[in-house]
Amino acid sequence: MDLIKDFWALVGAIIGGIFWLARLEGRVNGNSKELARLERQIHDDRAEARANRAEQNEILREMNRDIKILLGRGQQVHWNDRTQPPR
Repeated sequence: MDLIKDFWALVGAIIGGIFWLARLEGRVNGNSKELARLERQIHDDRAEARANRAEQNEILREMNRDIKILLGRGQQVHWNDRTQPPR
């Protein structure tokens, strides 16, 4: 009984430390899961942005072709009052 009286603070600190370590491990595991979820989200967002950029680039290429065609028509075809421009 004297042994418990002499070392009760040390035993309490050890037990408290064990509980603290268990809580810390739980937090680490939760943060690891959250980090993995965020990495997947970033990967998905990057893939979506890549697809959107490809679609926008295709639209810009089409617009560029259309503009070149329209500019080219202005040099090649001269409309007068008897002809109709293409619609």
